[in-house]
Amino acid sequence: MIQRRLYIYIVAAASFGMVLVGLINLGSTALNQLLNATPPYTNVRDAYAGFGAVILVGLPVWGFHWWLAQRFAARNADERTSAIRRLYLYVVLAATGIALAVYLRRLIEAAVGFVLGTSSDGASITRALWATLVVTAFWLYHFRTATVDRNNVGESGVSATLRRWYAYGLLFLGLAFLLFGARNLLQQIWVLLVDRGQVIAPGGLVPTAMATMLTGLLIWGFHSQWTARPPIAQDDQRSTLRAVQRFLALTGCVSLALFGASQLLYYALARILGIEHPGGVTTSIVVAVASPAATVIVFGLAWLWIRRQLAADAGATEAARQAGVRHLYTHLVAFLALATLAIGAAGLLWTLSDQILNNALHPPSGGQVGDWRDKVSLFITLVVVGAPMWLTHWRQSPELVERYTLSRRLYLYATLLGGVLAGLISGAIFVYRLLALVLGTSDAASGAPVIDMGRALSVILVAAAIGLYHWRVLRSDAAARPAPSPSGISSPTGVRSPAGVPSPVYGGGQGGGVLVTITGASEQQIRQALSTLPEGANFTIQR
Repeated sequence: MIQRRLYIYIVAAASFGMVLVGLINLGSTALNQLLNATPPYTNVRDAYAGFGAVILVGLPVWGFHWWLAQRFAARNADERTSAIRRLYLYVVLAATGIALAVYLRRLIEAAVGFVLGTSSDGASITRALWATLVVTAFWLYHFRTATVDRNNVGESGVSATLRRWYAYGLLFLGLAFLLFGARNLLQQIWVLLVDRGQVIAPGGLVPTAMATMLTGLLIWGFHSQWTARPPIAQDDQRSTLRAVQRFLALTGCVSLALFGASQLLYYALARILGIEHPGGVTTSIVVAVASPAATVIVFGLAWLWIRRQLAADAGATEAARQAGVRHLYTHLVAFLALATLAIGAAGLLWTLSDQILNNALHPPSGGQVGDWRDKVSLFITLVVVGAPMWLTHWRQSPELVERYTLSRRLYLYATLLGGVLAGLISGAIFVYRLLALVLGTSDAASGAPVIDMGRALSVILVAAAIGLYHWRVLRSDAAARPAPSPSGISSPTGVRSPAGVPSPVYGGGQGGGVLVTITGASEQQIRQALSTLPEGANFTIQR
């Protein structure tokens, strides 16, 4: 049975790809000829022959095997619930969904350019329209087939997981299109407003940004509404993929918002220090800040919105999940902020070390003043942005229950790992350049090893400070962990806990006793969960 399904759906997928490619390219070739557009092929007849052959071979093969698949599915409900069938459907939906995003973006870009007068290529519009219609037709057909299967036999287990991979993958893609398109469009509008000499040029970024934003809005909007409807919303409420998609989006938004804020402060501080062209920008500073300002506005608002969505998801479930989402968000932002702070601090020490050692080894050059001031202003802004963000999201001694959350442990060990690796690599470089200086290698006379040692030492100092601090936090958390209950001790029954105190479950026996505190469950649920304990184990519940 499994072998038959694999054969049918693999052949169906391969032949379907042939049909889709053939139809799009054959139609585009015909449109080019009708509109007297320059074809991308040297010989139109060769294109007709090639793409026609692909369709004539692929279409009957796909039609026959898909007919077999539908026939078996109509006879047996197990065929409809098959994970192989669902894999075929959602892979085709994902492929056509991505292709739809590409062709729809081309269509909107060509149409916007035509409306704005920056493009008069009607053939581009018709080709993109044809491809969009073909892909949309196949996508709608497979989407309807998956919906019918889900309504008839339900969707759970692997089938539901495959749907979530498709849905939240397209959600992420649509959101990325939407946010980057909006950022680029806002940037271009800013430039057009502050620089009167700028115009919407043919092939410019305004049609491209608008097309990207609208395409993302359509794809993200549809899948967002689809996943918000029952029963999909109820099924996905506790889904890991749903949370992963939103935390990936949150990570990107936080990183880009911090990067944009750093650039804004960098430009401001550089101008204060007298740098005419910070970062080597060739335009005016008012035009240069368009990109970071648009980044902060768009991704900062998205950051706040995704945070509210995560809180809403957690609020609709039990309190423990709500607290877990809050902890994960807090430690994620703290980790990104600390990375920004560490890069800024190490870069600042690196720049100052270069300046001091270069002045000591070589006569000072007036042309280098602006360079080091530019770098100093850049790294200071990273420190200014990262430090307060980290301090507001990080707590060294939180409540006892928060000390042992998975997100805190991941943050601590990831930070400790980054600090140790950075210190290890920099330490090796420091020793290598020290040996080069002692042994008198070819560049020792120029003082290059000394400068490299100063740079490595800058990274070592920052990595050591971060690593030692978080090592102490790990030790403090370990010391604050409650000691296990004595072996064999059980609580007397009939003694009620004070109001608001969770009911503990005590276990004892030959292997020793443990104390477990359970919240958010009834006594019947607790007894049912403990019914699977091995033979000879016993427990007592204090109410």
